[in-house]
Amino acid sequence: MKQLELHGQGTGGELVLPLPQLESRKQYLVSMEGKPVTEILKKTVKSKSNRQVRTHFGLLIKTVIVKSNDEGIDTSKFLKLLVQEDLPTGVGLTSDFLHQLFYLVCPIYDEEGRRVTLSGMSTEQASKWLKECRNLMSSRGIFVDDPDPEKRTF
Repeated sequence: MKQLELHGQGTGGELVLPLPQLESRKQYLVSMEGKPVTEILKKTVKSKSNRQVRTHFGLLIKTVIVKSNDEGIDTSKFLKLLVQEDLPTGVGLTSDFLHQLFYLVCPIYDEEGRRVTLSGMSTEQASKWLKECRNLMSSRGIFVDDPDPEKRTF
């Protein structure tokens, strides 16, 4: 076994683990007898809800691509709308392009000041980021609907 991931709670200066995880930790340390071992403690970040991920990948990205395609907006026109500069023309928008662009123009940072992507964001960060992306798009004439909590997919 290369590594073991445990999930507990800090209490009174100690890491409190459920009994099965305590046993797994003990077995792991026995298997590592005489070998160097590193223990890293970090705050657990609440992951995004399925709804947040669907909203980003389905609603936000899909809406921008569909509306841009409907209006004949390619990457150059899209970026010009965002940054007001001339850019090369003729390349259609893609999901990967928009993900990277939104990470660039609406950055979210962790506690250490490092930029994070959706996979590293907490629920609160992901909600803030989606709101910033939607606000940016609406300021440029592309209005992304509010997420519908009843919809399972977009």
